[in-house]
Amino acid sequence: MPDVSIIYGEIIDAAGQEQLKTSHRKSFDFLQWQHAAEPLDESDDPSFVFVDLDNPEFSTPEFLLSVASTNQSRKIIGKSENPTTEEAIRVSKLGVSEILTSQQCLEKLHNFLEDLQHETDQPVAAGNAEFSVDALVGKSGHIMEIRKMIQVLGDVDFPSALILGETGTGKSFVAKILHNTGMRSDHNLVEVNCSAIPDDLFESELFGHAKGAFTDAKVEKLGLFEYAQNGTLFLDEVGNLTASAQAKLLKILEDKKLRRVGDVNERDINVRVVAATNLDLREAIDAGKFREDLYFRLNLLTIDIPPLRERPVDIPDMARHFLRFYTSIYSKPNYTIAEDALQAMQHYRWPGNVRELSNVIEKAVLLGKGRSIKLNDIKSALKRSRVTAADRRKIVIELPHQGRPLDEIESNIVLEVLNMFNWNKSQVAEFLNISRPRLRRIIESNKLEQNRRKS
Repeated sequence: MPDVSIIYGEIIDAAGQEQLKTSHRKSFDFLQWQHAAEPLDESDDPSFVFVDLDNPEFSTPEFLLSVASTNQSRKIIGKSENPTTEEAIRVSKLGVSEILTSQQCLEKLHNFLEDLQHETDQPVAAGNAEFSVDALVGKSGHIMEIRKMIQVLGDVDFPSALILGETGTGKSFVAKILHNTGMRSDHNLVEVNCSAIPDDLFESELFGHAKGAFTDAKVEKLGLFEYAQNGTLFLDEVGNLTASAQAKLLKILEDKKLRRVGDVNERDINVRVVAATNLDLREAIDAGKFREDLYFRLNLLTIDIPPLRERPVDIPDMARHFLRFYTSIYSKPNYTIAEDALQAMQHYRWPGNVRELSNVIEKAVLLGKGRSIKLNDIKSALKRSRVTAADRRKIVIELPHQGRPLDEIESNIVLEVLNMFNWNKSQVAEFLNISRPRLRRIIESNKLEQNRRKS
């Protein structure tokens, strides 16, 4: 499902639009404003549809039903400054999943574009748009084995798989290839970052909830399992699930049925579950942090992606692959990489794996002179992309005798690391081993932007 939002009416004012365009210029075009109540084409498949419910033209039953019926899986968000209970009930029956104010819509669009830009910056976006097996770049024995395995699985309707590998090795990319080359490719691939879902919202997010199930449950909500019906649910960072969430996930995998929160009816579920983690789950099982029965349920098939340092033979091909991608994006054709630069890259350990390699090539393309990336260009890009161990030891948090609140200590540490990485949120999240949504919540709740240090 392509990351696109279609907007009907004046969801945000001109100032808000300019703010979005300034902050997210590269991905702003993914927002499409529609000024007439024209139904979506069958070819349109946006992630979100925003509808101005304060405009009578966009709040008619006929129009809302036409939008909802084009694609059942999309999320329709209504904008209303002062919605009544009766109006909320009416539009929920017509497919509107939630109602937000203009400011809330602006925040949601900001987060949407930020996540979209983050996805665009990841190595997976640089691969084949169709996520075919050929998009797996490399000629090492490891990559050849993964290709063969995916090709064999293309004709098998397997129920689950587990993808293992260090951070940045491309686990999400392989999950996309598994889905798009398999028997369920005509249905949705739904991605879930398990670290980003609070434990108390796990059931509601994955299983959905009935209207009135709890205080804020004003409308019925489909869970992510139902969005992935007949398709694939990708559970990233599955090793970070709490014991309670693991038990709930195991039950639905065993029973193949779900019950929405607050509902009495069970629903049959036909979903392939692909999980990924950078943790050693066997060690987690021995430490009592991961259920062995859930491990065996997920581990029907295993794809182990080795770190880049263990397959240096793949580095030249991957470097040239990213070079073609970024020279195309930045309109710098006919670039080459010097042979000594490639050799040096093969001897570097790449602690950030494929993600770091992609980042270094992008920096070299942006900052390099001439038409060839030389050894010094790679060295310079590596210095900019990583913080030295000496720099990392310079974070000092003072603790007075009377103590300090833990939340305040956390926000101070996060602020120091943000400034250390020049507010590159991807690197900060990786360095602190937290998800980007959690990092965003810490920044917003503690108003850290106002303490941002200029680089």
